[in-house]
Amino acid sequence: MADQHARTVAQDHGDGVPDEAFDALMERAQTLMAYEKQMPALLAEPERARSERIIFWSWRIQSAVALALIITMHLLGAPGGWYFLVVPYLLATFAGWTLKVTVNNHLARRNASLALHVLGVLLVLVVLGVVVPWLVAVLVVGWFVVAVAAADGQEAKK
Repeated sequence: MADQHARTVAQDHGDGVPDEAFDALMERAQTLMAYEKQMPALLAEPERARSERIIFWSWRIQSAVALALIITMHLLGAPGGWYFLVVPYLLATFAGWTLKVTVNNHLARRNASLALHVLGVLLVLVVLGVVVPWLVAVLVVGWFVVAVAAADGQEAKK
């Protein structure tokens, strides 16, 4: 583009700028402006890719935790009352497998995925009786917060 600009400036100003030179200069300028519009997405791509890996594995690991908890409850003969927490958790984590990661929503979804691990640990501790059962309320509120954060940016942008 600089070469084309230099050629255009070097021409005699009294003759005007030839149409071919002006067209080439405009085409290169439009290419440069299109690239400039892509720069934020290109700069954010490494972090988006990192978030994508974190989100991918977080939801799958928590599905495995929920499945292992169901099997453990069955093997230990635990009362069936805790299934009302673990089965929806398992289904919700399966639904999280389909989350799409974009430049606009990757941070919110990554934070939600990391918070999901805290809730998974709390779920295991509540179901196995290590902590007091009233923490179920914390679990429910936490699930709501994670669901809202994971749904952030779900609608497609055109």
